[in-house]
Amino acid sequence: MIKAGMFALAAVLLGASAQAEERQVYLVATVHLDGSNLAQSIFLNEPEITELQGCLDAVRKGQRERDWQQYHHIFRSDKFKGFTGHMRYRCTYSDLQISGWYDGPRYNQPYLVSIDDDSVLSVSRSSSQAQCSSQLRALPAKKQAQSFCAMGNQTVTR
Repeated sequence: MIKAGMFALAAVLLGASAQAEERQVYLVATVHLDGSNLAQSIFLNEPEITELQGCLDAVRKGQRERDWQQYHHIFRSDKFKGFTGHMRYRCTYSDLQISGWYDGPRYNQPYLVSIDDDSVLSVSRSSSQAQCSSQLRALPAKKQAQSFCAMGNQTVTR
């Protein structure tokens, strides 16, 4: 089982809430436990980054330098203890209101996350991880390929 807290915050939290009427750029950082459907996602926003290219540049720089000056987070591989997981980063647009991210032990909110061909993020809350998996399987094939279930600790509203 994935232990809570695979992400840790090492400095000031940088996940400012989005304005509902304004499309924001988000970095969706997801850690998947290999060989399973278990995942945790965080949604990070940097107010000064307003285009996908800026997000992509920040991701490349963060990965290359192993120092995330923007979209600051740390992947806590020590929390896996005997499991293999991998990170996936996606830069997206969204007009959702997403609370700032904090690292904590309670990644207890299951979400169905979708990122379409235009990099538009949609997130819907499920009552459980099992319900999310059922919702995912019920999607058309193309939408299913663009979607995944993940646990989060942020509040997402329309």
